[in-house]
Amino acid sequence: MNNIDYSGKTVVVTGAASGMGREVAEQLVALGAEVHGLDIQQVENDMASFTMVNLAEESSIDEALTHLPTHVDSVFACAGVSGKGMPALLTATINFVGHRHLIESLVPRMSAGGSIGLIASMGGMGWIGNIPAVIPLLQTSSFSEAVAYLQEHEEDPAVLGGPVEANRGYTFSKEATVLYAKYRSWSLAAQQIRINTVSPGATQTPMLSQFGSSPDAGAKSVSPIGAPSTPRNQADALLYLNSTEAEYISGTDLVVDYGFSGGIYTGQGALNVERRPSIH
Repeated sequence: MNNIDYSGKTVVVTGAASGMGREVAEQLVALGAEVHGLDIQQVENDMASFTMVNLAEESSIDEALTHLPTHVDSVFACAGVSGKGMPALLTATINFVGHRHLIESLVPRMSAGGSIGLIASMGGMGWIGNIPAVIPLLQTSSFSEAVAYLQEHEEDPAVLGGPVEANRGYTFSKEATVLYAKYRSWSLAAQQIRINTVSPGATQTPMLSQFGSSPDAGAKSVSPIGAPSTPRNQADALLYLNSTEAEYISGTDLVVDYGFSGGIYTGQGALNVERRPSIH
């Protein structure tokens, strides 16, 4: 990251208390940014400010917004839940609806040159085949409308329905995250604001153990490199996409999995695309 400089930049980081979000926040501080962290759990570090927020509640997000600066250069949306043992509606609300509400509320505080980066997932790799089900969600205009759409489609396997093991609350939320960046990149280009996603493969965070039924599930979800990525690997990718080094990149999903998805798409990997792997 020697060529990346965030000196003088004001940034907002969700999920700043752990995993990839914490790594992003710590690196941004080291790179000279004024970092304003958000999370549902308390954290103590060198950030300029920290605010507790529940991304499942519109009122909590609106309250958190009152504590954030009036000008923001970059947003790093890193918070998320695995969906294991949770209602699909709640998972999708936290992972997508809450983040979208926060981002759209911050866009008016951004100026030309601003950037937005979201953590998606390899679990959202089915987005390209599920566009008809995701676009209506993206076309909703508010937090409540988005939740209403999800409620109306709780039994639809293309949205939140299907067997428990499909974990559609998670996979659909990540499909929506990838498509949201692509959908929004067109209109944000008129304001010279960029938006991109990073889709991690298996990564050594507290969430990894929640996927799969065996302790080595994460190790099985990697390419022949043989080991999951680190939070630093994913943070580096997101920091690059939001930096001036990527000033003409917008609407892109950067898959950071050391070739694992390539193996899946070409029939060489351990999983089948139709299984919609839930890996973050």
